[in-house]
Amino acid sequence: MAEGELRESHPIEKKMGILYYCTETEGIDGKLRTTPDDFRVEEVLLDGRKIPIDDPYFSLGNNEPGLFTEFVLIKKDIESNNALYKISSSLKRELNDINVAGTKDKTAYTAQRATIWKIPPEKLSQLELEGIIIRSPRTTIYQTYLGDLYGNHFTIKIRELNYGKEQINHKVKNIIKEINEFNGIPNYFGHQRFGTRRPISHIIGKFLLLGEVEKALHLYISYTTEDEAESTILARKMFQETNDPKKTLKLLPSSMIFEKRILKYLSKKPNDFLGALHILPKNLQRIFIHAYQSHIWNLTLSERIRIYGNLSNNPIDELEENIAILPIIGFKTNLTDNVLSDYAKSLLEKDDIKLDNFKVKYLPTLRFIGSNRRIALIPENLSYSIDVDSENQDYVVTQFTLKRGSYATVVLRELMKANPLKY
Repeated sequence: MAEGELRESHPIEKKMGILYYCTETEGIDGKLRTTPDDFRVEEVLLDGRKIPIDDPYFSLGNNEPGLFTEFVLIKKDIESNNALYKISSSLKRELNDINVAGTKDKTAYTAQRATIWKIPPEKLSQLELEGIIIRSPRTTIYQTYLGDLYGNHFTIKIRELNYGKEQINHKVKNIIKEINEFNGIPNYFGHQRFGTRRPISHIIGKFLLLGEVEKALHLYISYTTEDEAESTILARKMFQETNDPKKTLKLLPSSMIFEKRILKYLSKKPNDFLGALHILPKNLQRIFIHAYQSHIWNLTLSERIRIYGNLSNNPIDELEENIAILPIIGFKTNLTDNVLSDYAKSLLEKDDIKLDNFKVKYLPTLRFIGSNRRIALIPENLSYSIDVDSENQDYVVTQFTLKRGSYATVVLRELMKANPLKY
């Protein structure tokens, strides 16, 4: 690679619109999430307090008059929507009665704030669910809404390294230097937004925006890759080949909660695809369309990097408080007349998507106005150390805090430059 030339991303990342790295130095490779405890995420509240995983006495505050119960949700190795489904179903409540400020990683050990409607704190405290701990419940008048957080603090171990300490130190120092020279890391929407093993969430979102609900559900259930478990592949292929909900249900692993619920519904009402879509929680329906918006945004940021290079303010940039932003496109987005807006418009035209599609008129509770997102990610208090495990193998521990909406894997991919399946 010639000096100054942009390093291209892994083919899996390109499917997500993540086309470039901002650093040229070879990464340290390695693997994340050897165990869930290797990937710790502690939510940082709007008042700056961090919700600690290891402190059972941490309190959100005293009881207040109100019909919501606020609590600390600790989860390990369980997907966010599955965790919320387990809690709500155990309490015989609707999934929409429980709310969190942000979705947390599946293969991880995470702490966050949540609220649930009309469940007494003492009843919540009695729950015993695998992979889930409930702490510090208290009554409050306030519901938690998506985005009600400052950000997240990460403590992450990178294992299975192929370099010695000296090489690792050299590489990491060079990469951090290059990040600073680039004026930050491209604030891409990360792998979790799209699905690393099945990077199709944005395609499902496109079908939903076009009103093609049957196509969206078929893709959600049937798409598979060789990286999934054999039993999952067999079940998905059955649906691909037969479109038969009953036959597929017999093969689906029990862990695939939402696929099972959709197929049970379709086995009773074969042509009611909109009804089947409503089986999915609102936040998951929303995630699919957010993924489409994110795909367009990532591609547009990649184009800006291709044309203009680093993330320092450029005359082409729109600024908010002197910080460069790009629009997350929705039905109220006003695309300015410049080369990046023209590029984003061309992406929408290619998919036959118009701004009005983001009103999603057949799903009146889901409307996507649009917003703006900073193009640069600046990790706060980024640090790293090199330790040795019980088998005398080196591993890197890195810590940093990110503001809400930014992804740890976007930082780690610069350090590691590994196959995304190792993230």
